[in-house]
Amino acid sequence: MKGLLQYPVPQRQRNTQNGTMKLLILEDEPLYASQLEMLVEQMGYDLAGTYDNAFDALDCFHREQPDFLLLDINLSGDINGIQFAEKVNKIRPTPTVFITSRQDNETFARVQKTDPVAFIIKPFDILQLQRTIELAVAKMASGDSSNTFEQSDLAVQDCLFIKVRQKLEKVNFDDILFLEADDRYSILYTTDGHKFAIRMPLGDLEEKLPANRFARTHRSFLIQLKWIQSVDLQDMIIQIRDKHVPLSKGYRDDFLKRLEQV
Repeated sequence: MKGLLQYPVPQRQRNTQNGTMKLLILEDEPLYASQLEMLVEQMGYDLAGTYDNAFDALDCFHREQPDFLLLDINLSGDINGIQFAEKVNKIRPTPTVFITSRQDNETFARVQKTDPVAFIIKPFDILQLQRTIELAVAKMASGDSSNTFEQSDLAVQDCLFIKVRQKLEKVNFDDILFLEADDRYSILYTTDGHKFAIRMPLGDLEEKLPANRFARTHRSFLIQLKWIQSVDLQDMIIQIRDKHVPLSKGYRDDFLKRLEQV
């Protein structure tokens, strides 16, 4: 398949909007690069960029901060796909699917050390790759620890991934106003007025958020301290922008101690 490489792969970059998961492609064979691009777009995800060399891809990684990587292993140049994954994982652990025509044990052993989501052999089937990505992002959304990475690892990125229909929406911690328990679900409220229903109890979700930034005010409410505008100790109400959140007696003392630390 290397015979297909008769011209450089165009270095494509896309302007992306906050919220949708962003993928970076590192592939130096134009045919496969185009197939991967089309698949990413068909699945409704943002494309951070497509590159045929690790140097430009690393620059994109710093600039665009992608959430997911699709990497060819055999690249022209000094850095191959495995070395690229090792570099970026030292910066920020990022879920990765490796794509290669090599099936030898040495390559597989090196790939394993980077904790990839999957290892796909060329020529790959588009449906197979699509299912691989879908399974990976579904596990990211559910926090399934049977995957090679856990949702807690993604907290390093200062965000949560929330499954909405068949794709993941990225919500930065800074954009969370508060969360409300709703039976086995949690409702997340954001600064731009959106609400997300997350299939996870509030207590479990609380463990995935930084404890120094969020506090319980009630058995059914978890708020981000930075967005507090006022605390009414008579009526036991906390104002967060145009929203009002209850403060219960059981959480009052601990909550007030937390405010002293802010």
